[in-house]
Formats: sequence, C-alpha cells, structure tokens
Amino acid sequence: MKYSDFEYVLSSERMGRYIQACGGDSRKAMTLYRYNLQLSQEMFTVISCFEVALRNAIDRHMRPRFGNDWLRDSILPNGIFQTNANFIGTTRIIEKAYQKLVQAGLRK
Repeated sequence: MKYSDFEYVLSSERMGRYIQACGGDSRKAMTLYRYNLQLSQEMFTVISCFEVALRNAIDRHMRPRFGNDWLRDSILPNGIFQTNANFIGTTRIIEKAYQKLVQAGLRK
C-alpha cells in the first residue's frame, strides 16, 4: 500500500507522530504503525482477561454479603447503589443491562 493511501485512511494527524518517530521515513512509519496494532491486540487480550478476573473476584466478594442477586438488588430501593447520589450513573448502567437480559428472556 502506498503511504498516501495509508495516511488518507488513518489520517495525517495520526500518522504524523509515526512519521516523526521514524525521521520522515514513510515505509518505517507504516511498519511502526502495524507493530503498534499488534501490540494493542496483545494488550487487549490481557486487559480483557484481567477485566473478567476482576469482575469474578468482585462477585465472589459480594455474594456472601449481599446474596446471589446482589447486582440486581443493588439498584432496588435501599440497594447498595441507591444509598449514594454518586452512583446514579452506575444504577442506570445496571438497569439498562438488566432490562436487556429481561427482554432477551434470560432473567425474570
């Protein structure tokens, strides 16, 4: 692929930092960008696994204290996310996700 096409698709603003890092060599800049994509893909896998492990750890911690449906119950009146105005956004996210599960027939 020609650099001009590469830059057109990805933007000159984005590619500018790669060109600068490669001393103006467009071929090296495209290679560096591809390496960055590969690194991002690898990091995304690690981050995704960490996120699942963290959510599972939170669930294991919360179940004994608040019950198996702690997340659903947290948005009910007097639930753990209903007792603090700082959690309004969290409450809305949980409500929206739960409604999707209900609509899909995965929850009552």
